[in-house]
Amino acid sequence: MAAAVAMTGCSTMVSYTGKANAPVQTIKYTQGVGSVIEKNEVQEIFMYPTFKMQGTTMPTFTIGYANNSNEPVNFTTDNVKAWFRGQPVPIYTYTERIAEIKSAKQSQQIALAIVGGLAAGAAAYGASHQTYHSNYSGYVAGRGGVTTFAGANTVRVYDPLAGIVAGAAVGSVAGLGMQQLEFNAQTQEQAANSILQANTVDPLRMVSGELILKGCCDAFPQPGDTIRFEVTANGKTSVFQFERLKVASR
Repeated sequence: MAAAVAMTGCSTMVSYTGKANAPVQTIKYTQGVGSVIEKNEVQEIFMYPTFKMQGTTMPTFTIGYANNSNEPVNFTTDNVKAWFRGQPVPIYTYTERIAEIKSAKQSQQIALAIVGGLAAGAAAYGASHQTYHSNYSGYVAGRGGVTTFAGANTVRVYDPLAGIVAGAAVGSVAGLGMQQLEFNAQTQEQAANSILQANTVDPLRMVSGELILKGCCDAFPQPGDTIRFEVTANGKTSVFQFERLKVASR
């Protein structure tokens, strides 16, 4: 219960708005999401926030690169640099993100196993060691008058079957939690497949993928918060900027 309470606190949601560097960049909107586009004689690059609203951590953006030159171009996350509030921010590679997901799942499973084992043990012990209390009182009339009496009885019952049933019930809940962790990890891994990976982009071809910022960003949005990207390919560097705006708290 304590863990559940700890995980259901308030969270802040933010949105990102692209800022075009005129006249070399334009913004085009699709369902309210603006893509910042820059095109020249050798390439075309576009970027947009992957989600309309995101949490304050791990901001995610989609990038597309089209090769308009006559030579193949290698394009990876190494071609992209990011900054938040003027400080450099690393960008996840596919292997880093997958390793982090698996590590987090393992840590959560170990913690759940420990908590589940303790809870199952406590439930089993509590159910198998039941204690019953009863009070009694009365009076006896005799030649010498009325004598009152009072007291209490305590009976302890050991029922191993009840303990087994109670322990198994709590243990099964922990098992369901394990299944949920496994499902969550699989979902995250599927999402990680969208991360931009190493690609050789042939002439007149295009590649796209997601950029996820690692260890970013501050949980308390401030006016003027901006994420800045520098994309270098084909000997040219393009700058993309997105302003972070608080949209909701829940």
